[in-house]
Amino acid sequence: MRVICALEPQRRLSKGKVAQNVVRKLAAPHAEDVELYRNGTDKEKKSAKSRMQTSILHRDGLLFQHVSWVAARMAVPNGYMTAPHVRQADKGFDGFIIELDDDGEEIARIVLCEDKASKSPRGLITSNVWTDIEAILRGDRDDEILADLVTLLKSVPGIDAETAIDEVFWEGAREFRVAVATGENQRKDGDFKHIVAGFKAVAGGSKSSRSAGVLAFDEVRKGLALLAGEVAAKVEEITDV
Repeated sequence: MRVICALEPQRRLSKGKVAQNVVRKLAAPHAEDVELYRNGTDKEKKSAKSRMQTSILHRDGLLFQHVSWVAARMAVPNGYMTAPHVRQADKGFDGFIIELDDDGEEIARIVLCEDKASKSPRGLITSNVWTDIEAILRGDRDDEILADLVTLLKSVPGIDAETAIDEVFWEGAREFRVAVATGENQRKDGDFKHIVAGFKAVAGGSKSSRSAGVLAFDEVRKGLALLAGEVAAKVEEITDV
């Protein structure tokens, strides 16, 4: 809540059902599944439990992507960033940041972001994030990167998107950022470095081309649930939902 207040959110007129949809996506598990899990048949309880778990995972992933986006915005104030996802379990890059040179005419760096919220993040990093980075380095996702790059550059005033893309040194400009939300029980020897062990071996490049961060809660699911409730309350407050 301190972060939300520090960003000085202003009262806004809600467009359509935007605020209601935001509040709904911050709620997990859904009330109807909780009811079925408590009072349904054995088959209904089993299905409801699965949906409850999935809804929590999707809510936490979506919420943490937004938290990570705010952190990236503060860390790279002059960068141009894709908006965070609004659909739960959305595919594609979790974040995409472009920084231009001092003249504002050429691309200085392209940062591809991966955001994960997990009780056991190490396995997720090695099986998911590292394989994604390897695919990017092989060129398997160059078309996706190019599409996002063009879309983002079109929003930048005073730059010719096609010229900037033609002139960028792809491998030299590309960087990776990994952000993780997890529990304090994942801390080892005072830090969380083991979670992203192998980052250099997978991504290569200079040290400055790789960044990683961890947001630790006493218990990650409970922590994100509390944060989701506070965000929902603030959305309702500033939009009169």
